[in-house]
Parts: sequence; structure tokens; C-alpha cells
Amino acid sequence: MIDIDIMKYKMIFSDIDGTLLNSNHQVSRAAREKIQELNKQGIPFILVSARMPSGILPIQRELGINSPIVCYSGALVLNESGECVKTAGIEYEKSLLVDAYLKSEWKHICSSTFYFDNWLVDQKEDKWVMQEERITSSFPVEGEIGDIPLPDREIHKFLCMGETEQITALNEAMKEKFPELSIYRSKDTYLEIMDRAASKSGAIEFLCQKYEIPIEATVSFGDNFNDIDMLLTTGNSFAMGNAPDEVKEQALNITLDNDHDGVLAGLNQLEFTK
Repeated sequence: MIDIDIMKYKMIFSDIDGTLLNSNHQVSRAAREKIQELNKQGIPFILVSARMPSGILPIQRELGINSPIVCYSGALVLNESGECVKTAGIEYEKSLLVDAYLKSEWKHICSSTFYFDNWLVDQKEDKWVMQEERITSSFPVEGEIGDIPLPDREIHKFLCMGETEQITALNEAMKEKFPELSIYRSKDTYLEIMDRAASKSGAIEFLCQKYEIPIEATVSFGDNFNDIDMLLTTGNSFAMGNAPDEVKEQALNITLDNDHDGVLAGLNQLEFTK
């Protein structure tokens, strides 16, 4: 474990769901005030999530900060002005194969497609789609991949939602059929499918270079398996108290759970410098 009193940190990366947000999908007032205090000191607090941009920006506005955001677990990075500065999507022809396989072989699974700030679904009334819409405050549109205009034909993520045993089986099948893609469970009922080049760690390295901040002077917070590469990349790291044991084993520190302000507790242990 790092002696957290030695290093003064310059940049913070935080997952959203299960980490910064509590079980009611809210940020506590105390955490918000701490993040605003650090922002005034010139310490970027960067939201890192599997969400699409419109699922992240309202949280950033609530926090009252203006920093880059990392979307789709690193497949898309937007700068402070909302401009795309890094993208790593699945090529169009490959995405057609994935889409066809999911719809022909896994009809009982709800699969949807994300590109830039767009969310395509088969049926907006699907219970899984409506659940995700409530959680993220993002709005889906019914359509097909073939409807995507040519300039935007880069798929940043497929999201598959279903019962735990169904997602377990799909995870194994997808990894066997498409080993060249990044495939992981973000929770028991969700499977995320992205390009192999997309990763939270890659986005962190990109932003460290952009800001000219050594990666040793960064800290991250996460709660799930898709956060492990981020926790292993930053100079310091905190796994949430609600994280699985396998995730906790990969972090340098363990903080409180997301219902007891674990991010705030971790931030209060650290020293920061611009």
C-alpha cells in the first residue's frame, strides 16, 4: 500500500454508478462541496463511466465543475467544451456482425447500440431499456445500425441486458465468438461490448499526457470489474466498500461504500496540489 501522505495528487478519476452515486443515484452534498473545493484549486475531477455523454453531463453540471469526461469506459473522451478528443469504436462491418449475432441467437436478451451521444434500441418500451433510461436520464431512439449516417458509423458500445444466468451464458459465448473485442460484465445483468482499444486506462493515460500530469500524481475510485484497469493504472486507487472482493484486491486502498460517502472519505485522506 502507498503511503498516501507522501504524494500530492493533481487529478482525480471517478466511476459514477456504485461509486460516486449512492443507491438512490444521488451525490451527497458533502461530496459535491469537496469536489467543488478541489475544482477551485485547479484539481480536475474527471467522471469515468460506461454511460453515454448525456448520461454523464447532468451529473457534472450538478457537481458544478467543468472537466473532460470519459464515456463508454474509454471508447469516447470529450474535452471541457464537449468536443470529441479521443474515440475508439468498433468498425462498422464488425458491428453489423455483432448486431446480427445478438438478434438471431440471443433474442431473449435486450441488446442496444451506442454511438457518440446516440442510443439505438429495438423497442423503447422494453423493461430493460426503460430501467436504463431511468437510471441514466438518457433517451433512446428506435432504429437499426443501418440507419446511422455514414460520417458517424463508429459504434462505441453494445449494451446487453438480461437475467443473470442469461448474461453469464452470453458473456462466455461472445468471448468465444468475438475474442478480438472487449467484453465484460459491468454488473450481473449487464454485458458491455466495445472495441479492444477502448479502456478506462487508455483514456487516463491520454488525459495525463494532455494535461502534462504524471500518472503517479493521479488517483481513481471504482467499484466493479470494469474499473480494475483504471485502479491499476493511477498512482493511487480506492475500491469502494461495496466492490466485489476481486476488485478490492486490485486497489491500493479500500474506502467506505457508496451509501456512506466512500469517495469523500478517500478524498479526505489525500493531499492535493495544482
